[in-house]
Amino acid sequence: MGVHLICGVYIEELASPGGPVKRTLKHTKARLSLVKNDLSQVIIRIKPKNSSQKSIGYKVSDPRFFTKFVHEGKSTISLPSANIVLRDCPQDTLKLFLKNVKTHWTHSKNIKIERADLYKKNTSLSLLEEVNPMNIGSPTQKAVNSVKMRTSPIFTVSPILIKKSKLTSGEKKSDVLSSTPIRGGEGTQKLSRNNQKENIFSHVLMDWQNEYVSENGISEQNRVIELVKSGINVFCTGGAGTGKSYLLRKLTGVLPPSETAVMASTGVAASLIGGTTVHAFSGIGHLLDRDDLEDLSPNWLEITTKRIVSDPRIMSRWKTIRRIIIDEVSMLSGRVFTRLEAVARIAREKCEEKIPFGGVQVVAFGDFFQLPPVLVQSTMNIVKKKFAFQSSIWRACRFTCVELKTSWRQSGDSQFSKLLNEIRIGESPRWVIETLRSRVLAESKDVENGKILSATTRLCTHRRDAERYNSEKLRSLKGAVKIFEARDIGPQHLISEFLSNIPDTIELKVGAQVMLLRNLDVTRGLVNGARGVVESFTAPSEGGFPVVRFFNSKTSPTSVIIHRERWTVNTFRTGARSKEIQVARLQLPLCLAWAISIHKSQGITLDSVEVDLTKAFEHGQAYVALSRCQSLKGLRLLSWRTDFIRVDSRVIDFYKEITEKPKGLLSDFEMCCA
Repeated sequence: MGVHLICGVYIEELASPGGPVKRTLKHTKARLSLVKNDLSQVIIRIKPKNSSQKSIGYKVSDPRFFTKFVHEGKSTISLPSANIVLRDCPQDTLKLFLKNVKTHWTHSKNIKIERADLYKKNTSLSLLEEVNPMNIGSPTQKAVNSVKMRTSPIFTVSPILIKKSKLTSGEKKSDVLSSTPIRGGEGTQKLSRNNQKENIFSHVLMDWQNEYVSENGISEQNRVIELVKSGINVFCTGGAGTGKSYLLRKLTGVLPPSETAVMASTGVAASLIGGTTVHAFSGIGHLLDRDDLEDLSPNWLEITTKRIVSDPRIMSRWKTIRRIIIDEVSMLSGRVFTRLEAVARIAREKCEEKIPFGGVQVVAFGDFFQLPPVLVQSTMNIVKKKFAFQSSIWRACRFTCVELKTSWRQSGDSQFSKLLNEIRIGESPRWVIETLRSRVLAESKDVENGKILSATTRLCTHRRDAERYNSEKLRSLKGAVKIFEARDIGPQHLISEFLSNIPDTIELKVGAQVMLLRNLDVTRGLVNGARGVVESFTAPSEGGFPVVRFFNSKTSPTSVIIHRERWTVNTFRTGARSKEIQVARLQLPLCLAWAISIHKSQGITLDSVEVDLTKAFEHGQAYVALSRCQSLKGLRLLSWRTDFIRVDSRVIDFYKEITEKPKGLLSDFEMCCA
């Protein structure tokens, strides 16, 4: 099967090349493919979906491509006979399709067209075979074939019953307040979305060209893509630096934007993946965290239902989507996960149905061995199910689990990677302890002969300790302070809620150690977490921006002028004037980096790290801190004790349950947590 698109199409047929429009056609959803007729002429075939209308075709000749908004899933192909406007396309697939059109047309120009046989009937447009991609590599068939699909029995959840009055003593709370998993019978198999996967997911392509990953890495990533294509619920996990965020962004690039909601547990994580927060997309905001003795108490259900029903936009967006992708699901509590599912069924008006999330596919990314959910202080003693996997909804979702095991961050130090794998699961054999003790107060080699070679960042358990250390270091430098104020777009309370991790004010001096907060140029090593030193500032007439000398492993130290960057988060304003809005902050993508908190370090890679764990208080803190470093030689510990390694026993039990399966797909598991 060749490259094809399933998207919205608007066509302007022209009376003559470059002439007036003689007819317009509009299809909410159509399948576009590239075919060749009996004369080897390249044709764009358009087949309306869910319609009895016949396919139409347009000969490709001197095509022009308008790609300014391709990142939004929009483009226009201009031909002598028609203008074909595409919208709501999976952006990566759109790029591939446009490249395929251009490549085949260029190739066809050099082919001599033979005279047609007058007595031979031309092949019908609908029967022409799709052409294969050209010059874009070939599939790694072994990786594709490694995925053997199995249809899982459907788990169901009990109906959501909205009660306005309090429960009487004779009522059973479990019937109203919880979602109980029930194994479906054989007859329920016909409800599986797998039967419709060819229509719904046929536009999702495999990764056909990736020269920078190993065969195992390709297999892991393709396994997840295949599972998402099948329409089932997927949980993608793996240790730090195994490429979860990269794979998530890859998935969002091949899925239709209008049918896919991308969200994360925090505003910072959402801004990194171009999505929104779970709280914002739900439509009920902090009602997800509201104090209640039960997750789905009658009072909470009543208030939530009123909020949702009174806002048509909330119901509309939940009814429109086919799937949700959640990043950092490991930082969502069981309460929030349970309530999010209830919101989905209420908004989709499927409270009486027994399919989780009202039939919406759930794709979750996260690692429960890393930092746990941050619970609202007032609910700490109420929420018994700290992790999302403890929710009965998690069990009902019947996640197929895939664990990414190829470590990209520590790919150059296999021994360090092995050590981190032990610490991740709470193990500390003698060789691990001895290795870590050898890094206690190890000599730092940031300076040699008076020349700065690299920049070491200290990781602290508490943010205030990191801020205090940075302030002390900045004050110790000579010279004037340059202050950079953020420029905000949108309501200030939403900026504070979703983009608080991007500093509103940055104070810098020449000699200040800084860290990049986002990718600027991956090929030059200017990525999120890259560190450097401020060398100078540009002239006031040029903005007075800092010139930073970065230290990275890809190239020799590089001096770069750092300009303001834009962070955006899509959110939703609720109430009488409900609408979707976008908030943004324009600021230098820098922060002082003599020290940062361990929480802030999640997701970044550092080549020289100094770790202070003397005040460690949370499970997973030691693992997250140590795993930021690329190699053992770049690690320096201020102290080390075995009790720094802390892992929640519930997380260990959960991973045993999902990994103690035959090799292949880790699926069809059940978790029963008290």
